[in-house]
Amino acid sequence: MKKLSIILASLLMSVGVASAATGSPMAISTLELVSVCSDQSSPSPQTYCDIYGQGVYDSYLVTRHPQKAPEFVCVVQPAPSRRDVMNQFVDWVKVNPSYNSVPAADALLRFLAVRFPCQSSSMSPANAVNKIVR
Repeated sequence: MKKLSIILASLLMSVGVASAATGSPMAISTLELVSVCSDQSSPSPQTYCDIYGQGVYDSYLVTRHPQKAPEFVCVVQPAPSRRDVMNQFVDWVKVNPSYNSVPAADALLRFLAVRFPCQSSSMSPANAVNKIVR
């Protein structure tokens, strides 16, 4: 049993190394995310969409350095539901198709900067949108 576990672990690691060696990881594009978010066939795509959006927002909150990077997304409380925000994101992308080919996280942060601008920040939504680093 121990040998089988070692063999399986070795195989899994070699598959991981082989897939990592094939090129750089591809981020989901905005168009791909909008396609998933627009899929009403079952709850699964909607759940994926909501969790993806929450993950991008949580990453923004956790990685932003308060002294070096002024906040540019300020969600007012009570916050709208994730589903409402992601539906608004889909609508925003339809009006801004130039973001279809960029990574979805990039476009989502740009949308959030416009949808939830910080009133007290020196960074206006227009400036924030242009300062997002890829």
